[in-house]
Amino acid sequence: MFSRHFKPFFRIHRQSWRAFNTHVRRFIAESGFSDRCSLTRVATLLPLVIIRSADCKKDDQEPKRPSRKRTMSKVMYEMSLEGKAQRYLKVLKESWDQLHRTPGLFAYQLQKTPQRRKIPGSHGFYTELNADRSLKRRGPQTIESLNPAFKPKNFNFNKVNPDEVLMTIDDCQGSPEVQMIINKSPLTQYHTLICPEVEKNHVQRITRDALAFCITFMRSIDDKNMRMGYNSPGALASVNHLHFHLLLLPQDLYIDKVPLEKLAGDSIYRLSRRAPTEAICVVFREKDTDDDVAEKVDLIYRLAMWMCQNNMPHNLFITQDRSSRGYGNVKVFVFARSKYCVSKDLADFNVGFCELAGFIPLPGEELYFYMKIFQVINNSSIVADKMENLTEQQVLHRIRCVTGSAPKDVYVEITNMVEGWTTEFPWDQILTI
Repeated sequence: MFSRHFKPFFRIHRQSWRAFNTHVRRFIAESGFSDRCSLTRVATLLPLVIIRSADCKKDDQEPKRPSRKRTMSKVMYEMSLEGKAQRYLKVLKESWDQLHRTPGLFAYQLQKTPQRRKIPGSHGFYTELNADRSLKRRGPQTIESLNPAFKPKNFNFNKVNPDEVLMTIDDCQGSPEVQMIINKSPLTQYHTLICPEVEKNHVQRITRDALAFCITFMRSIDDKNMRMGYNSPGALASVNHLHFHLLLLPQDLYIDKVPLEKLAGDSIYRLSRRAPTEAICVVFREKDTDDDVAEKVDLIYRLAMWMCQNNMPHNLFITQDRSSRGYGNVKVFVFARSKYCVSKDLADFNVGFCELAGFIPLPGEELYFYMKIFQVINNSSIVADKMENLTEQQVLHRIRCVTGSAPKDVYVEITNMVEGWTTEFPWDQILTI
């Protein structure tokens, strides 16, 4: 009878069978009986187990955000960044669109339908025309060291027009004060600078609190098209005043699809050895506790400090996992570089967090060159037949040139950190002037 009625069910619900079988065997062993009548009474619990298991399975198949189990009271949650992030994002988008329509506030207006192209190849790199950025943006600063001094006379975020400040987040318990400032020379819609503790004049080196804010924000919003990035000194940072980038990138990029290989622990990965580039990936899972999150944030921070100490420029790219299996997870990619970029060449193909992730904004002259279109200068034409297309091989070659062998050193170091072979740094705060 059991076989006829329940065997088909347990073929589908194998987990239910394993759980039921384990509990029954344990009950029989601990009770020390073999009476058939007693066993019959135990078997009457089977329908209840089946119904409960089916209900649990249904819940698991239909996750709804936010489904993360809170470890704080409702009042505390509503006062925290986790409880407020989605509302902040909504207000930020509305304010950004309004300011973008304000004449003279942005250096230029983004096109409603920008000219973009997916580069032919198997890895999914995108290029997009942004001719105004190279011509109208503020000149980038030269930051000559990974341990720079703050120079008040240079441009910094204390000097921005108050109208450029979208919001100041200063009412979240456990989070630093953060100003959300428009990027006057945006790459994409909603391009915003995340500037923590502006008045403390942090140089452009990651702090633990700033990193925790960014990761918590990304884990708490329901918009997988919003991404974050960070460029260290020597890795395309333009201003020596601590900031991250928040921007809209709705495309499935190279970094979204690249396979991962486990490197250390249960959350530290590297890009697959078959991938054409290299990076670390730290996965923050939907089910992570506050302690889990704090431990991973601390690991990334310590790695960043180690890279600074070893004169290794680096970039971060923070994104929600866009795969069906990674629902609710956030990935933090860390790109280490061997070459230090002292200053940007606005007419060159530079490599920052966007390019490493697979999104390549190009100034007008470059896109014209690579996409075989005409350009008229002083009544002279450059014939398209003399020009080349930007290829996937060219992009990958440029990325490999700047990263060099640095990722391999980072693989070793982060593995040592996870396994407890590396001591903590005695210095925790960034020198400010």
